[in-house]
Amino acid sequence: MRRAGLWVAAVMAAGMALPGFAAPDSHGQQQRQAVLRLAEAVAADEAARFGARALMAEAGFALPPAADVTPIGAPTGAAISTGSFDLRIALGRLAQAFGHEDNSAVLAAQAGRGPQVRMIESGSLGLADLAALMGEDAVPGTGGLELRAPLIIRHGAELRIGPGERLDLSRNHGAFVLNFGRLVLEGAVLRGVGGESPDNAEFAPFVTTTGAGTLHVRDAEIADLGFGSTVKYSGLSVIRGALDRPAAGSFIANSKIARIKRISVQAAEGLVIDGNRIQDAGSAALVILHSRDTRVTANLLAGRSVTNAIRVLDGSSGTVLAGNAILEGDRVGILIKNAPDRTRVEGNIVWARDGSGIKLDRARCARVSGNYVIGNRQKGIEVRHSLAAHLDGNVLVSNKSAGIWVSGQPAGAVTRIEDNVLDANGAGVATATAEAILPDTEDNLEKWLELNTKFSAEWPNITQSKEPPADADEHKGEEGKFEKFFNPEPGEGD
Repeated sequence: MRRAGLWVAAVMAAGMALPGFAAPDSHGQQQRQAVLRLAEAVAADEAARFGARALMAEAGFALPPAADVTPIGAPTGAAISTGSFDLRIALGRLAQAFGHEDNSAVLAAQAGRGPQVRMIESGSLGLADLAALMGEDAVPGTGGLELRAPLIIRHGAELRIGPGERLDLSRNHGAFVLNFGRLVLEGAVLRGVGGESPDNAEFAPFVTTTGAGTLHVRDAEIADLGFGSTVKYSGLSVIRGALDRPAAGSFIANSKIARIKRISVQAAEGLVIDGNRIQDAGSAALVILHSRDTRVTANLLAGRSVTNAIRVLDGSSGTVLAGNAILEGDRVGILIKNAPDRTRVEGNIVWARDGSGIKLDRARCARVSGNYVIGNRQKGIEVRHSLAAHLDGNVLVSNKSAGIWVSGQPAGAVTRIEDNVLDANGAGVATATAEAILPDTEDNLEKWLELNTKFSAEWPNITQSKEPPADADEHKGEEGKFEKFFNPEPGEGD
């Protein structure tokens, strides 16, 4: 018989109703102090002079090794060739995979120019080459170039912006970059500038890599990009178009990214996001959908965020989230939802979110290990409707609700919980059904698992924490409670 429940081993927790658990040592409090030092350092560094790795290392956190991103080599290939392209065709191609939403805003921002836009057809262009290509649609400025029209990079072509160079995308002129080839930002600045478009106030510049395109970003500064509700124009996007092979070999490393709507990743393979400081995202800071083997390591996410900071969604597989720090913001810090497979959430810091710290919802084979989840206003780690989740070595301190909450699990699912430290949370390990929590030292373990399997299928789910009965404390530690009080009749559920 397949069984459902929790397998709990060697959990250290304060105030838990389960027997045999030791009180925590000072480890949790030490990590809380390190998180506070990091938060103070971020607040003090208003000019964002320091990168993610420097700030986290100074606060005392051990970080994973820097990502081994492929060095950006010298360009090779065909001579430079440029031309024009009908923007409506390019947007229609995106619509095949991502729908027509927000396309009208992009077209409206081009009023007075017509649908023909500039395109790099082949070869590798630098900033000076781009100025010549764009003519009156590019305005030189101190240390940079302001683009006042959209630009398309065709498959096989490349745009390179190097150290000390700056490319501004004019909002009120409808500028953006749509990359089907290769876009390289190394030591460069790229930002949206200007006031609202007079033709469409909703529009904002964006950089989208799609089709078989690649994006190489290292030691860059990116700011003020993205609008709308889709992945297409969200700010900084690496997404696959219809009938295109997944984008491969892209990376975003050691950069400072501020005030973008979000970083969107869809149908990519092997994308690396490492060592970035991401500040004041307008939505989620990072969304990963339908992608394989994405590595998100040693990033610092801070400031305003109106929803989950990191989302791994919709069938993504092999995602690694390791050594990231997520400080404050609305809702859940890290959300793994809608059948992602083999997700590893390791050594991250999630502090002072308005929601839970880490949440698994309809995930498969996720491992949540060695994370510091501290001071969140709901649960520390939340598991719902998920198969084969493994929670181990986490430090869960001062979360307002339960340190670990498990509910709504499918029949046959076992959530393994071991070697975690829980201190000063609203509760220790909690579930909708108390009988579902079983330590590995429990006598008659088979009996409890069989009971849980039977009644989890028959009883309604309780997915919200409720007030305990008034006489709950009177029965703590009482022998023979099951024989005296168990009632097979279902309760009311939610």
